[in-house]
Amino acid sequence: MRIDSTNYAQANKALASVLLLYYHLLREGGITNDQTVYLAPDDFDPFVYLTVEVSEDQRNEIDETLLREGAALCLLCDLNDLVADCDADGSTHPLLQKIVDALTRNAAYAVPEALVIAQEVSASKGELDHERLNTRLNVVFEKYVVGRFRALARIDTADRGSRS
Repeated sequence: MRIDSTNYAQANKALASVLLLYYHLLREGGITNDQTVYLAPDDFDPFVYLTVEVSEDQRNEIDETLLREGAALCLLCDLNDLVADCDADGSTHPLLQKIVDALTRNAAYAVPEALVIAQEVSASKGELDHERLNTRLNVVFEKYVVGRFRALARIDTADRGSRS
C-alpha cells in the first residue's frame, strides 16, 4: 500500500490504531494476550501496513516507520495469542502460518527480531520454548514500544525547552 494525498485519512486511522495498540501494550507491561481486540480491522490491517510506503509529501504527517513497526507488533501479538491458544502443534493453524509467512517475508526491515520469532515458531513443531518466546517478545516490546515513547518524550521535552 502506498500512502499519498488521496488516502492519508486512512493512514491517520491506521496510526491511531497503532497508538491504541501501544497504549494497551504499555498498560499491560508487554505483549500478553488479546491486545489486538481493541483495533478495528477496517482501520488497520497489519498484513497491509507491514510494507506500507508513504509518499515524500506525506512524511511530515504520516510516520511510515511507526506504521510498519506497529504492523509487525500487531502480528506478533496475534502470533503470541495463537501460540498460547492452540494445541501442542499450532503450526498447522492457517492464521498462524499466514502470520509467520508475512513476518518472514516482510518484517526484517521493520522489526528484525520478528523474523527470528516467526522462524522459531514455525520450526517448533509443538516444542516451542515459551520462556524464550516471552523473552524475545519482551525485547521487542522494550525496543519498539517503550523506546518509541521514550524518544517521543525526549523530543517533546527538548521542544518545550527551546520554546522558553
